[in-house]
Amino acid sequence: MMSKQIHLWAFLQGIGFYPTGWMHERARPEGVFSMDYYSYVAKLAEKGRFDAIVFGDQLQSRGAGGRTPERMAMPTLDPMTLLTAMAAVTDHVGLVATISTTFNTPEMLAERFGTMERITGGRAGWNIVTSVHPDTAGNFGLDEMPPKETRYSNAADVVDKACELWAAMDRAGPHLNQGRPVLVQAGQSPAGREFAARTAEAIFCPAPSIEAGIDFRNDMRSRISGVGRNPDGTRVMPGLSCVLGGTEEEAKANHKAIMDMASVELAIEYLSESLCCDLTSFDPNAKLPVEAILEKTLLPTADVGRMVTPAGEKGTSLRDFAMNFMLNPRGHNVFIGTPEQMADMMIEWRDAGACDGFTLQPSYMPGGLEDFVEGVIPILQQKGRYRTEYPGTTLRSTLGLPAYERAEA
Repeated sequence: MMSKQIHLWAFLQGIGFYPTGWMHERARPEGVFSMDYYSYVAKLAEKGRFDAIVFGDQLQSRGAGGRTPERMAMPTLDPMTLLTAMAAVTDHVGLVATISTTFNTPEMLAERFGTMERITGGRAGWNIVTSVHPDTAGNFGLDEMPPKETRYSNAADVVDKACELWAAMDRAGPHLNQGRPVLVQAGQSPAGREFAARTAEAIFCPAPSIEAGIDFRNDMRSRISGVGRNPDGTRVMPGLSCVLGGTEEEAKANHKAIMDMASVELAIEYLSESLCCDLTSFDPNAKLPVEAILEKTLLPTADVGRMVTPAGEKGTSLRDFAMNFMLNPRGHNVFIGTPEQMADMMIEWRDAGACDGFTLQPSYMPGGLEDFVEGVIPILQQKGRYRTEYPGTTLRSTLGLPAYERAEA
């Protein structure tokens, strides 16, 4: 494997990174409900030699504290179904599905991922989550979500049992091509990081700056070593979005055009959904209603407080906070510039130890993915920092991970 190779995942959920992306002239919002759309983007990701396509999941409807947002276009479909369909039109790209340990038994998980492993020849990955949204509980007959500590303790048990079942499946033959699905984790809390240290072979995280990326990767490598695992056996893949142009000025203009599609009403709708708290009745020009948000939100108040309290103390208006939130709602790195500049940035991060690669979140779909594959990938390849062909047929081999040690019969 070449030194300092950059790994790339494609997070292709719904309409893209920006809530306004579905309005872009090169977006296909109606396509998210069609097989042709998923076939196209799957082939595009494989053309770009991406390690994997990643899909998230939500087990509750999108809401704003009991009210369905009116101006949002954020469809969430079953990730296993979508990825299995995409497997049929590709040969190499990995397929990573987000599935909760809180609402699935080890047997259910082993069967679903075992099936994907079989029919894809070893391209499956499992993004392990414990679920946090409070509205999920009622959909599964619970009054409230289990505490975080309980969810993570249960997750460890579920993963261990699922791995035992895959080992049994592998022994029974024929072998699973990569032994078991690649295990992925995205938790950022101390409990999530500890769980990832013990479990994950790839980690998805936000890193808005190169310094944040270095700190996170160093922390995770230290934690992984601390539990007796080799940190070189885990890939750290922070999120990355981009808006590209032929010149830096053109890229900035393209970004402004995307932002100009947003109205104050849309921004407040999106903030309401993100905070799980209906803010549409508040005066947009008044100070951000921090106390009301902390009282009404259905999410953990400590997490929400960290987001809104500093702005409240500064006297930021609801309008300004919501519009700024639209610029980067998830705390990831957003690059605005030329393909050459973006390739250089990615190499700088990789060489500085800020990541092992990136999880690309196109600004809108499929145009944002097209721009990256056609503009940035060839430059990375010319610089000798990105593959021109897949190294094997499994996700594990594509990631350059150690071979899975099979249990003896």
